[in-house]
Amino acid sequence: MGDNWDDSDDDWDNASDDLDAKLGLNKLSTGDDDDAAPNFDDEEDIAVKEKERAAKASQAALKTKGNALKKKKELEEQRKMEEEVARMAVEAEAEMEANMSTDERRALERQRVEEADNALTDDLFGGVDNKAQGGGAGGGTMGAG
Repeated sequence: MGDNWDDSDDDWDNASDDLDAKLGLNKLSTGDDDDAAPNFDDEEDIAVKEKERAAKASQAALKTKGNALKKKKELEEQRKMEEEVARMAVEAEAEMEANMSTDERRALERQRVEEADNALTDDLFGGVDNKAQGGGAGGGTMGAG
């Protein structure tokens, strides 16, 4: 009976080879090794797929960061330009004041104080300019009497 037991292993191996042949599976050819794993052509490597997905996500993140950095640099450049224009305006005004006579300087100072007072009044009472244009309530009846 020992002989029958030993023969059954060989039959099992042959059945596996026959099944592989029927299914069209190719075994790796590593010489004379019959125990080689089958080679699946349609097999996908999950690690490669994950690496590709990670690379795409990384590229998207880098692109987003690059765009944000570019926008930040543009805003900084715009702010610097605005500061330069404001500085040049202040310098031009200072030069103009240096060339003015004392009477002209006093008139300019009074005008600035009046504009500042008007701005404060507008902030406090919400637009005094509307009343000056006739938009205030009852403006027409006050002038009649």
